[in-house]
Amino acid sequence: MSETSYYLTLTELTQCVRLSTDTIVTIVDCGIVEPRGARPQQWQFEPQMVELIQRACRLQQDLELDWPAVALALELIEEVKQLRGENERLRRQLACLMDVGA
Repeated sequence: MSETSYYLTLTELTQCVRLSTDTIVTIVDCGIVEPRGARPQQWQFEPQMVELIQRACRLQQDLELDWPAVALALELIEEVKQLRGENERLRRQLACLMDVGA
């Protein structure tokens, strides 16, 4: 089964998330999302980037952060998620080892 991929242009993305082109350029410059393409006119955004940009906007508005701080916050949130997942995996392994040893 082949997977069909589609991308949003900068114009489509700005309409979807209701942000200006300048704001999207700033978000890209901060590394919050990394579109395909060298220049804004060539950028292609994956659909899941819409949700990430929406989360970034909520952080920016709710906490009154600048965009570099939003990028850092998103990075830290993702790291916490990964650490929690790893912690849960290790807990399950430990429980299995304890059951075998009992």
